[in-house]
Amino acid sequence: MCPIDDPAATMNRATTPEATIGICGAGVGGLALALRLARLGFHPVLFEARSKEAALSEGEFLTLASNGMNGLRAVDCYEEVLRQGLETRAIELCNARGKRLALIDQSDHLAAFGTPAVTIRRGVLTGILIEKCQAEGITIQFGRRVTKVDNHAHAVTLNFFEGAGLAVDLLVAADGLRSFVRTQIFPDYPQPQFTGLIGTGGIVDADIPATDGVMRMTFGEKAFFGYIKTASHPVYWFDSFPADTPDAVRALEPAALTAHVRQMHADDPEPNRSILQAVGQVERSYPIFDMPQLPVWSSGRVVLLGDAAHAIGPHAGQGASMAIEDAVVLSSCLVATLDYGAAFARYEALRRPRIARVVKLTRQNASRKRKNSRLSLFLRDLLLPLLIPMTVRASRRLFAYRVDLDPLEANTSFESGRKDAA
Repeated sequence: MCPIDDPAATMNRATTPEATIGICGAGVGGLALALRLARLGFHPVLFEARSKEAALSEGEFLTLASNGMNGLRAVDCYEEVLRQGLETRAIELCNARGKRLALIDQSDHLAAFGTPAVTIRRGVLTGILIEKCQAEGITIQFGRRVTKVDNHAHAVTLNFFEGAGLAVDLLVAADGLRSFVRTQIFPDYPQPQFTGLIGTGGIVDADIPATDGVMRMTFGEKAFFGYIKTASHPVYWFDSFPADTPDAVRALEPAALTAHVRQMHADDPEPNRSILQAVGQVERSYPIFDMPQLPVWSSGRVVLLGDAAHAIGPHAGQGASMAIEDAVVLSSCLVATLDYGAAFARYEALRRPRIARVVKLTRQNASRKRKNSRLSLFLRDLLLPLLIPMTVRASRRLFAYRVDLDPLEANTSFESGRKDAA
């Protein structure tokens, strides 16, 4: 890392072991990238606008499918995440009356893909990655909000709201859906688009039966609801409901938002209503956005990663997993060549086809949550049991991807959908 007034010191070493690679954003993707780069001999430095405390407390929980869990092997965090998470062995889909539409068995994922799916608190996952970075001597600067990015031929210089600016050899924008770096480097790129759904969720102690590793989901008449619970864990719950605008419930105070969420599920089968009655307050809502396909993911010495490049909605449980995969592939591309431009191009070429498949699956799943007319609900209940097997086959091909084994290969188990992965 070089002072901002000495950019010449960064010339001609962008992909050598002496290179300093700045990473804007200490989310799952940015932290995984820092760990992988350090293992490959680079000098990563992370900049995060939030405080460490905010980074550890933001969000509720997420599920890492087998492909994301295997990606954590590449940064030596797999065992700890598995230990602290909750194995998710099946997904049950029910209609608004509580009738089962489908049961998607995931109990063979350890045997088929090398790891089960795991549900884990987002803050716990972030904490595991931060602790690993700190143990390996990786610099993480919290409370460092970027205010300006200059993408020079010889270096990338950054200014911050507080503190001195600096220069890095390369910069990775891992700063999320609303990426500030992306707006600086690609000011003409489209903005994220509202999908018509708003989500909430939380973790609560509720006196309901354990689901024994089954994530139970209900297509209600007004909204979608899901939860999972074991004897040793509280209830992890989430929902999504249609809205005309992303601001539809943003102005509501927590008490009013809680009442609104309960009203959306007033006709749901039990135990959905009991779970929400146990919730003290729903603190905030999360409008769900989609990112239009971007023309390119890099310019000069700056490259996009994770949601900054391709926002993945929460409807297929792949957002964090895609960011982890991005991190492993990008770092492997950088170590394979002295030409950072070629490395960025290879990374994008490898990732785009897979991301496109995940986005397609995510949008299909999201469309089923927006049904609210009597006819559309009837047709969904009728057709969903017939469509689910196709979705399951597509999902299992996603899960079979082993970025930890061959990040620069086509991963034929995913591309061809080999029989043992289907």
